[in-house]
Amino acid sequence: MEKYIAKSKTGESIWEHSKYADDLLTEFMSIYGDYFIQNEKELIRLAVKYHDIGKSNPHFQQKMHLLCKKKYVGKTPEGEAIPHGFLSPAYLDLYKLVEMFTEEDLKILVTAIFNHHTREDYYKDIDIERYIKRNMPIEYLDEAGNKFYLHEDCEYLANMYDELRNNHKGVLDEEIYLKYIVIKGMLNRIDYAASAGEKTIEIEPPSKGFLIDKVNSKWELRPVQKYMQQHKKENIVIIASTGCGKTEAALLWLDGYKTFYTLPLKVSINAIYERIRHDYSYDESKITLLHSGMLSYYFTQNDNNTTFKIAEEPLERQKKARLLSFPLTVCTVDQLFYFVFKAMGTEMIPATLKYSHLVIDEIQMYSPDILAYILYGLKIITKLGGKFAIITATFPPILQELMQENNIEFIPPQEKYYVDKCDRRHKIKCIDGEFEYDQIFAKGQKYKVLVLCNTVVKAQKVYRELLKYNNSSEHKVTIKLLHSRFIRKHRALLENEIKEDAKSNNPIIWISTQIVEASLDISYDILFTEMCPADSLLQRMGRCYRSKNHNEGNLDGQPNVYIYNNGNGLKTVYKFDDIYNRSWDLLQQYNNKIFTEKEKFDYIDTVYAVDKLKGSKYYLKIKENIKSLENLLPNEFSLDEAHKLFRNIQSITILPDKLILIYPRIRELIDILSQNKKMLLAERIKYEEELMEYTVDIPAKTLVNKSKYVDKNVIDKVKQLNIHRSCCKYTFLEKAMTGIGIEIEKAEDENNMI
Repeated sequence: MEKYIAKSKTGESIWEHSKYADDLLTEFMSIYGDYFIQNEKELIRLAVKYHDIGKSNPHFQQKMHLLCKKKYVGKTPEGEAIPHGFLSPAYLDLYKLVEMFTEEDLKILVTAIFNHHTREDYYKDIDIERYIKRNMPIEYLDEAGNKFYLHEDCEYLANMYDELRNNHKGVLDEEIYLKYIVIKGMLNRIDYAASAGEKTIEIEPPSKGFLIDKVNSKWELRPVQKYMQQHKKENIVIIASTGCGKTEAALLWLDGYKTFYTLPLKVSINAIYERIRHDYSYDESKITLLHSGMLSYYFTQNDNNTTFKIAEEPLERQKKARLLSFPLTVCTVDQLFYFVFKAMGTEMIPATLKYSHLVIDEIQMYSPDILAYILYGLKIITKLGGKFAIITATFPPILQELMQENNIEFIPPQEKYYVDKCDRRHKIKCIDGEFEYDQIFAKGQKYKVLVLCNTVVKAQKVYRELLKYNNSSEHKVTIKLLHSRFIRKHRALLENEIKEDAKSNNPIIWISTQIVEASLDISYDILFTEMCPADSLLQRMGRCYRSKNHNEGNLDGQPNVYIYNNGNGLKTVYKFDDIYNRSWDLLQQYNNKIFTEKEKFDYIDTVYAVDKLKGSKYYLKIKENIKSLENLLPNEFSLDEAHKLFRNIQSITILPDKLILIYPRIRELIDILSQNKKMLLAERIKYEEELMEYTVDIPAKTLVNKSKYVDKNVIDKVKQLNIHRSCCKYTFLEKAMTGIGIEIEKAEDENNMI
């Protein structure tokens, strides 16, 4: 019997691969089968069974046999260019299947198999039809004795091909499209796992009750935690201020379920990941990070031999994370929600979320664009059967209105949770104008002071101004700066430093930007901040006096939150001036008063009141984006375009020239990567990740005159990293933990919180 080879590296046959995939599917359904109806299970199994039969293409087989014998010289055999996925449906017995399935089901099945790989589709239907008739074996016989016959009516098949391909290779009716992404998504997951030699698609979650027992052993459950535990099977929105135990509440809600836990920033993701692993002894083999810096994080943890050293090779862990195999994945929203652009290859994400729980932490941190993507994504996920919990300190009423308008089923917030004993943490003072540097410096001699600016350029300016005071004063103050334009290595050091300084009682001044709003668990005595929209403002207040009331400190009745309305960042960082202006105007009633936690909730509700904002630019922008996604045809965008569209940021990765002189290791890494062509992949990636630690991503919009700041030549021969040498000024002293970072002379658009 002729052996039809599917994989040249292993010599695995089509039957062996399909059998392996079918076994993975059987195991998967034993864990998660209850989330799928019988019809879906049957279609997924058929897709798995038939997806690779197109590899019986004689030209493809010629290439595989040559590769196995190491005689292939790189010349593609005539006709082999037609992707096997385009040929596989020709072996479906559609006349027999139509008795078991609807016409729509069969279109879904054919479409899923046809598109199970992302391939250029520029063939004419007649070309595929002719190729099938002339070249494909009439009978395909596998090693188990199963016979598959070429469909006798190629015209019927061609008509079906024509319909699905002229419809952008997809289906438009929403119910059909939802079913399609389940079948196609599960086929992709199973096929990828089988091709990678994975032993399972899903790592089974810890037993139900594991996290409940862990949380109960540490806490007497608080109201928000009891509520989330009682609503584990429902979509919910939770509004709770700092100190209510939101993270533990989320753990009680996700206990026993496959879960994706999303946050806005990588540093907060790493912190939650470490907290769950350490404080709640969550098995490292069942939890993972998933963000753009995960490899660097894992390599660093292992090299430093920390408490969080992982046993598994980081590359293997990354592969499983990208296959969505872990029971608990802590990630950024851009790792999941780019599926809303309906690019081919993204279907596995909503198919996985169909049987998962999804936590969205601090939803108010996202721009209107990303909020629209999240809301549309939730609409898809909930219709598939997935569950979500939004846990946030502030939840604008207009957002709830938009969710209800889009028929997203959820239980609206039933109560707003705050800690009674810390209800009076902040006394605020509103100032129309610029920072009062003399007052900031004076407070810094006695208290732990945090200064928050709306842009990096402003933060750098404040840092310089305060250094002038320091240089002319007899009483020196420690002054430090943190923002997004330090290289990764230094930013990580600074993020750790600002957390450590928050724990001490020593006076200090830290200047930073929005990156500390929801990402760092810090508490300083006094906050000086530029005005920003209400939700961001309250997040900033959460970095001050987190666990005590105003009268419990040594503030002598003076305010501990100073808010300056100077317009910095308006129209660039904060594009909706109507929200900004309402936030400032409505804040005045609390000026020179204690701003209680209940009043903060009332303040948010008033700023984002539905009747006031229903015609606003903010509201209309979200609605417009959701409508665009609804009207988007499947596969209009590529996978790469979907990633870029979600973030809507084009950034340039730069390495300041000065660092090459300061750190000989950089030149050493470049030489290693340039000269060692046969290096093991794992070793190469480790060196690449280390080199990336000396870089920083700058939004392309910020670099108006790119040639002034960025060398057009990529660093030597390390082209795949796309790192550009930069002549930007860069200053940082590791020993003192001080410096200005990268300096760029331009007003900026920094609404890039992810």
